[in-house]
Amino acid sequence: MPQDIKRERKSTQSTMHSKRSHWNEAPLSPCPIPDISDDELVSISVRDLNRTLKLRGLTRDEIVRMKQRRRTLKNRGYAASCRIKRIEQKDELETEKSQEWRDMEKMHEQTNRMRDEVDALRNKYEALRKFAIGEKIPLPPELDILG
Repeated sequence: MPQDIKRERKSTQSTMHSKRSHWNEAPLSPCPIPDISDDELVSISVRDLNRTLKLRGLTRDEIVRMKQRRRTLKNRGYAASCRIKRIEQKDELETEKSQEWRDMEKMHEQTNRMRDEVDALRNKYEALRKFAIGEKIPLPPELDILG
């Protein structure tokens, strides 16, 4: 008889091990109430859980284990949602960063074009000013300051 229990326990543990959905999820101890799934355990309200556990006549130790199992499952869910949120935020920030870099490159190009345009206008002005001086054409005082 004890060997049958050991075999049953081993098969339950191997079944639970194969049901783990993620590589880093640690195995939980077998559920004291086999007809309550982990999904139900996480989604049930505390009040309903307490009522259910009392009605089933579980020992204090089994109740504590069920509540601890529920807490562990909830924590796993919170951790998973935090991981997902962090990855989404990282993706958003990387996209935003890429856009900022593109915008900055456009601004650099625009600045360089404007700088070239200002240099070209300054060269034209200097050429006209030199021509005016050579031809003895009087310049208005506000234009003479720029030279």
